[in-house]
Amino acid sequence: MDEKKNIIIVRNVLLKCFVIGIIFLIIASLSYLPCKCVVASIYKVAFGIDTPIYNYLWAGFIGIIKTILIFGFLVPALALHWTSLEK
Repeated sequence: MDEKKNIIIVRNVLLKCFVIGIIFLIIASLSYLPCKCVVASIYKVAFGIDTPIYNYLWAGFIGIIKTILIFGFLVPALALHWTSLEK
């Protein structure tokens, strides 16, 4: 019974990490939309990165974060959930 409790605890932690990550992603996306041009111009002055390249970097950031959230937190949490149901 102790092993099942440990599996459930780890599963709950992974699910909470996934939910917190999704909330972070939504907040980051919503804060990005109104100030997209301002931040892109700051990047252009500070680092010499053009606006299209900055948009590609932002899209890459979103893609990496979504991949980490899904395959790093959600998939293991679902696997642990199914494992806890079998025991």
